[in-house]
Amino acid sequence: MSAKKVTDSTKFTVEESTDSGFLSQVSSEPKEVKNVEEDQGVCVTGDLIDIESTTGTQPAAAAPPAPAITVTENQDFLLALLFRQDEDGDTQLHIAAVHGCIKTVAMIIKLCQDKAWLDITNDYGHTALHLAIMSHHVVVARMLVMAGASLAIRDHTGETPLHTAVHTKQDNYIEALLEPAPGHQRIRAAILDQKNYNGQACVHLAASAGRVDLLKRLVFYGADINAREGRAGWTPLHIAARSGNKDVAVHLLSKCQGVSRAARDYAGRTPRRLARRSPLEQLFNSYDAGDSDSETDDDEYDSDSEQLFERLSEACGVSIDVV
Repeated sequence: MSAKKVTDSTKFTVEESTDSGFLSQVSSEPKEVKNVEEDQGVCVTGDLIDIESTTGTQPAAAAPPAPAITVTENQDFLLALLFRQDEDGDTQLHIAAVHGCIKTVAMIIKLCQDKAWLDITNDYGHTALHLAIMSHHVVVARMLVMAGASLAIRDHTGETPLHTAVHTKQDNYIEALLEPAPGHQRIRAAILDQKNYNGQACVHLAASAGRVDLLKRLVFYGADINAREGRAGWTPLHIAARSGNKDVAVHLLSKCQGVSRAARDYAGRTPRRLARRSPLEQLFNSYDAGDSDSETDDDEYDSDSEQLFERLSEACGVSIDVV
């Protein structure tokens, strides 16, 4: 299920009863539901209901009551149904996560013996955790994290659930993913600094979006504020300088301990160099005044390196703005 399909609920059918007939007696005629907005119990697809439906020729009123399905007697059968992938590679957990079906997600987590099943990816590389964040169901996302779902799984663009959370621009989503869960170790820095296929870590996405609040959250949990992205070698401070974002630049220069003002990109340029002829030039000059390391910035800068970098970028089809 892709990001374009997360709101498509015409694919699913549910029973009239509050548990959809999944944990109790199952009705013989499922009904199509046009919009699933609330968790009315167990959220399941039509295929799952058809398998459980009675197939006798007698009228429903004359048929004997179907026996209740119990987890202890039919656990393997239930797991096979719950984690069977459809034509898009989605399992029942993917679908429940998209629609925010809290009770269904809780039931599947309880039944799941191998926590690696929580990380099954669909045809777009999305796990249930990706989809919960993409569809703005932060409670479901937190449930999956506490159950042991991985934050390191990449989709087809190389983005982890944490990248997805930064794209939503909601700092509480980042908190839901990164806050340590009972019995789980603190999130490793390798996950925080993992890059997508454009070479961007989460701090680069936050700086590009101009979101100081997201940067604060990421740094609080241990992200490397001097991480260099993979295309031009820019740190978040380079990005702020090049884009002219004063709020991000001021925050990085005055509030983030350990930010390197002398870091150089792949063309040998410092953030101060990128800020030239921009509204931030005076700001960088004021912070660098009296700094012996920054006074030699212009002397050490090699224009030949910049020209070589530009030629290589063009030859590789990489578009990088060069000042």
